[in-house]
Amino acid sequence: MNTNFAHGAIEFSNNGVLDSLTGAPAPKTFFDNLAREISQSRRRTKPIAIVTIKLLPKDYDAKKIKKLTTQQASLRDLEFEKLLALVSNKIKSNMRGGDFYSRVAENGFWLCLQGDLSQAISAAKRFEDILSEKFKTSNVKAHVEFSTSEWNSDLDTNKWIAEIDRQYFAS
Repeated sequence: MNTNFAHGAIEFSNNGVLDSLTGAPAPKTFFDNLAREISQSRRRTKPIAIVTIKLLPKDYDAKKIKKLTTQQASLRDLEFEKLLALVSNKIKSNMRGGDFYSRVAENGFWLCLQGDLSQAISAAKRFEDILSEKFKTSNVKAHVEFSTSEWNSDLDTNKWIAEIDRQYFAS
């Protein structure tokens, strides 16, 4: 697990069904649903897309984070956890019917959309607008990185997921 943004205490656990911090579906649920969605997409020859949503503190600096006291780090982590929960709620309340999401990493989410890359880009922009408004009132100054990727029947599913994962954790 990549913990390159925090002091290392951000909660990331689930009971196999739901993420314990955000209430988002667990990664296993997401990937089970994704397998079904890909199977249906193959039969109907309709594209699906993934939008990744990655939260990072605006003031991220590895050297500064290492110098935080335990109390400072705990407060920062607590505020970041609140922000993750808020983002999860915003995703859930603003996604379309038939779409699904999960907190698949300590600091972010994956959202599966029934649609093509242009629809995924549009959804990412919509979420960016929604979240930037919410971040203005947050105690933690964060920014969000989005990426989009479309699946079609010409792609090997495992390679597609591995590439999304590699891009997500690359930064």
